[in-house]
Amino acid sequence: MLERLNQVQERDLKLDALDAERADVPADLVALRRERTELEERLDARTAERDALRARVREAERELAALRERTKSASESALRADSPKEAAQYQNQELQFSTRAQEIEEDVLPLMEELEGLEAAVTELEEASAELTPRLEEMEGRERERLDEIDRREGSLAAEREAAAGEVPKPLLAQYEQVRRARRGVGLVELSGGSCGGCAVKLPIHVLQKAKRAGSGVVRCPNCGRILWNRSEDAA
Repeated sequence: MLERLNQVQERDLKLDALDAERADVPADLVALRRERTELEERLDARTAERDALRARVREAERELAALRERTKSASESALRADSPKEAAQYQNQELQFSTRAQEIEEDVLPLMEELEGLEAAVTELEEASAELTPRLEEMEGRERERLDEIDRREGSLAAEREAAAGEVPKPLLAQYEQVRRARRGVGLVELSGGSCGGCAVKLPIHVLQKAKRAGSGVVRCPNCGRILWNRSEDAA
């Protein structure tokens, strides 16, 4: 009975090892994923800055175009004016529109220079991303192969575990699984001399004798609660 339970535990421990192996992603892949994430974050930030600046420049250019049109219209109206006073009014409007247009042109120039720098930064980041992508895809492909192999081994072990568990009485299996969850994955331990093979505590004489006696039922360590197994008696 405990021999078969031990076979269940052996598969459980191997399955636990596969879980740990699955989580152990290669360091170079972890580093490349991090690099890709950081690169994408920088690219998103720079792209957002560029788009916002583009919008400001476009708005300024629209305002500038409108002012130039109004300046032209005021100049033409001044030439068609019916009186010097009316001409002076249009000339004053022309000067105001022209002055404002000049101010906008002066404001737009540094924005255009900044936009040019952001465009270059976005292009550089896009090129870096394009260069990184093939390397990452290759590593991700190898990682998928690694995980597929783990899945294959896990499926085989799970089938073996299920077959072994089917030969263990359900109350004992439930007890083992409860202890296993509480004790770092180990629910069944062999006797180690006169001590528990799990926590190394020296066992009381009556517990030790009962654990060694064949057919005495399930005996658990009074300290850690693990199921005790005397392999030689079980084999006999």
